[in-house]
Amino acid sequence: MEFWNTQILPRLEAVEVIEWFTFAVNILVYIFSKKIASRYGAIQEEARMNSRLRILHGFNLVVFITFILSVAIHSDRFPAEQLSQTCLTLLCAYLVMHLAEALLLSRYGKGITVMGFTRRVETSTSRTLELLAYFIILVGSVVVLVNIWGLKDSLQTTGVLGFLALLVFITKDYWMRDFLSGILLISSERLGRGDVIAIPAEDVLGIVLEIRARQTHIRDLVHGHDIMLPNACLLTNRVDLYKQNPGGPFKDYVDFKIGYGTPVKTVHDFLNAVHQKAAAAGEGMNAERNPLIALKENDDHAARWRLGYVLNTPEKLLAVRDAVNLAAYELQEKFGLSISTPTTHWVESRSGNSASTSSSAESTKSPDKS
Repeated sequence: MEFWNTQILPRLEAVEVIEWFTFAVNILVYIFSKKIASRYGAIQEEARMNSRLRILHGFNLVVFITFILSVAIHSDRFPAEQLSQTCLTLLCAYLVMHLAEALLLSRYGKGITVMGFTRRVETSTSRTLELLAYFIILVGSVVVLVNIWGLKDSLQTTGVLGFLALLVFITKDYWMRDFLSGILLISSERLGRGDVIAIPAEDVLGIVLEIRARQTHIRDLVHGHDIMLPNACLLTNRVDLYKQNPGGPFKDYVDFKIGYGTPVKTVHDFLNAVHQKAAAAGEGMNAERNPLIALKENDDHAARWRLGYVLNTPEKLLAVRDAVNLAAYELQEKFGLSISTPTTHWVESRSGNSASTSSSAESTKSPDKS
């Protein structure tokens, strides 16, 4: 009892409050470490959960050893308080990284099933957001550690932090704009893998394969090759999203210029027949939805009629447009129409004979790349 009162108790009383707080956090983490690690295991695989658990126990051991040293060595030369704060900072940073990765995998990861076992795997979206979270946590931890150890003077503009700041400033025009644009594209959740998009300024119509840290990977629908576009390009230019939305089914159209003098009923019958023939081709048009036929413009040489229809999948947009134009070409003679360009002027030959040529129909597709 005398040894406790003369040796142990004075040393415990000399321990700083921050050291007791760090030790208490360490005990709580040790008690709940299995539950924390199992949260990650439920999202991914058991092996990585056990690896995280071992690292967590390693942090617990380091914090515990630091606490014992602060009790055993009571000296002004021993930086017990700084060590405790450093261990607490590192432990909290690791836990926040662990939590951020688990949340991002559960939100943006992709579930796959292999031999009856389902787990979440990383996607380009989750990985990009993980890198951003790691960067923020790392910078925050470095700032806290610098303040703990009083290294502000040695890490000024001419020091390590100054060099890193200068490096980031020099290279920001190369990577920061596209990197931040990628984060905005991902967080907006309006654009994702599998969406059909058109960028008129870049003459691009394709399917989004993935959004990476600095570039968006697109499969061109016309040529079939892959295109890599800077992420900033999708924010600074107009992007048409051909996708299903709460506003209703996806619709598209093809315009036809039909010469004056053609009866309205004939035009309606012609466009209805074109719709039926194109839908029967099986290229992706919804045959159960009636076509939308409207007179859009009375031009100088012809009237512009529009045939609107509903698509089953936006990926078939170009194929359906081609099927509509092919059906119109094949049915023109049946309805007494012609899809050549209408002309309404007189042509006089050298012999003095004059003749008027006038064709009755021309088809124009809605804007695309083909």
